[in-house]
Amino acid sequence: MSRILYLLILFSISYAYSKTIFGEYTYSYSDAETLIEAKQICQTLAKRDAVEKFATFITSETIVRNYVTEKDEVIANAEAMMTDVRIIEENIDRNTATIYYKISAEVDEKKILGVYEEREIMRLEQAEAERRAQEMKLESDRKALEERLEHERELAKIEQETEKYKLSRELSQKDKNFWRTQKWIGLGAFVGSAALGTYFNSQGASYYDDYESASSTSSAVSLYEKADDNYLYRDVTFSVSLAPLGYFFYAWYKESQY
Repeated sequence: MSRILYLLILFSISYAYSKTIFGEYTYSYSDAETLIEAKQICQTLAKRDAVEKFATFITSETIVRNYVTEKDEVIANAEAMMTDVRIIEENIDRNTATIYYKISAEVDEKKILGVYEEREIMRLEQAEAERRAQEMKLESDRKALEERLEHERELAKIEQETEKYKLSRELSQKDKNFWRTQKWIGLGAFVGSAALGTYFNSQGASYYDDYESASSTSSAVSLYEKADDNYLYRDVTFSVSLAPLGYFFYAWYKESQY
């Protein structure tokens, strides 16, 4: 913004009056051209010489100090704003078929410089708008990047929690399967020991029946001892069977916790 104010001050104090410019040209005409046509062409070229000299001065002495412009643009603007064109010297040589013109004209430097002043202000405003747009884009890109990173962090967190849950489920299922197996092992051990106890009980009863019907003392004693041994085995086996039965219920309880 300070640069724009500087340009405004600079141009407001520079060349606030019309400037007289001079140009000259020697034109060689052909037989196909009339003298009037040749004069018009020579005068036009002399005017062009004047504005070219002015443009050279203006670009080297004034405008180039503040910003760069094309010399052709200065020439075009000077030609459009040229006023009070006068022929101050004319020389026509019919022998050599040449026409010489020297002209003077007035140009308003302030108006010409104003064109570039306005253009420079517009350029600076455009540059400022582009800078702001770039800043907004950078800010938008930064926010988009932060949102993307946050989204990725959330996804990573969800994925991590999912993996933990899956691992927990797998461990739970593994433990559940373990206790299910232990439950059936306990039940099997109980059934086996109970069956064995039942077998010993039936054997003891059989020997006891034989003992009661024995015909001799020796055979009765032997059968009684056998019956007593089987009853002992029965009692031990039934007692032992309580352990796998208890383990069966314990494993059943542990399985139900998963």
